[in-house]
Amino acid sequence: MGTEEQARKKRASPPNKANDLDGKTWCRYSISVWSDIRKTPEEMALNHPALFPEALPARLIQCFTKPGAMVLDPFAGVGSTLIAAARANRRAVGIEISEEYVEIARRRISQSGVNPNLVELYCADASRVPELVPKESVDLVVTSPPYWDVLRQQRTADRKTPQDYSASPNNLGAIKDYPSFLQKLKHIFQRVQTVIKPGGYCCVVVMDIRKRSKFFPLHIDLTAALQDVGLTLDDIIIWDRRQEYNHFRPLGYPSVFRINKAHEFILIFKTANHAGSR
Repeated sequence: MGTEEQARKKRASPPNKANDLDGKTWCRYSISVWSDIRKTPEEMALNHPALFPEALPARLIQCFTKPGAMVLDPFAGVGSTLIAAARANRRAVGIEISEEYVEIARRRISQSGVNPNLVELYCADASRVPELVPKESVDLVVTSPPYWDVLRQQRTADRKTPQDYSASPNNLGAIKDYPSFLQKLKHIFQRVQTVIKPGGYCCVVVMDIRKRSKFFPLHIDLTAALQDVGLTLDDIIIWDRRQEYNHFRPLGYPSVFRINKAHEFILIFKTANHAGSR
């Protein structure tokens, strides 16, 4: 290939400033419904009631960062985000309230083969983020907060056994009042946004909730709360989880037609750039 042809191709393909994706992968990941992400058998065997697969944070990390970036998960669970970040040569910080899940996360990190120096994990309440993470140091947040107290309820769709996520008095899943739960989440994300860099991203995975006749649009209410604390909603991805549910039941039949929820929302927020920057 001649020098002139090489120069023409370089002009036609500007450098990728956002991430390291090629154009084909960029296009595939930009589709607004993700239906190809699922838990591995190993992940399904872990003792965690609301685990999301490592493949989910891995993809978000690919989309919104470059190697060397800092990734935060303030509701770290058993460490999926932290492992995904370290595998991709990103630094990772996790905060998790449950001692049990912190121990599982540390074991998974140790067994994963990633560089342990890339990962920091704290057993703490997520509201302590500013104490544990330097201000404006995080490029990307990937997290999934508790879906209110749903783990303590008998679920009709899959009949999972009710349980407490943690015995801590700061366990968000123990809050009985929905407005109080939202207010606590708002308080936590107000603190989280202080450690995100200007122009950084915050991806929050949530599902809407139904309790008998009452519907709670968590993705809408949480979006409003996070925008109140200074985050801007940039986009939404639907995570289609139908392949994980093999035992759908006719909810409400034959009296009231109800929806079997088989998707979650990936809410993508962005922080403001400093004045004068683009």
